[in-house]
Amino acid sequence: MPYIIDGNNLIGSSPDISLEDKDARKKIIYILKKYQEVKKNNIIVAFDGEPDIILNRENLKNKFTVIYPKYGNSADDEIKKIIDNYTNYKDVILVSSDMELKTYARKKGARTINSIEFYFELKRVYHINGQKEKLKERINIEISEKEVDLWMKIFDKK
Repeated sequence: MPYIIDGNNLIGSSPDISLEDKDARKKIIYILKKYQEVKKNNIIVAFDGEPDIILNRENLKNKFTVIYPKYGNSADDEIKKIIDNYTNYKDVILVSSDMELKTYARKKGARTINSIEFYFELKRVYHINGQKEKLKERINIEISEKEVDLWMKIFDKK
């Protein structure tokens, strides 16, 4: 199930990332990548404006795509083209708060999620995954030979 994301709209809807922040795209992509690691869905993010050279060099997985509009187009135009390329629209999820874009997607049969709702879902999954990572780090602690010997002495006495 692919997520098609209106990137600037998602950033603009997030309470802790500003469109004025020069690293806003990088931050939202980082959170989206963490989300994808858990959910395993295809993610296509469309940003308005000029391509970010640094983001283009990042190691994105084959199920994660960042696109920018061709000259004269907007991210919304590109998103509509992406939606049109699918045949099974009910499997497509558009993330945007743009009413025109959401109406277009719904008419095709795609599902829509408001950007602010999706952002809080991203943060929830990111937080849960972060807690799991911390737990793994605590569980996967290696012990030394000396510690093993000490524990063996303790358990041998009982």
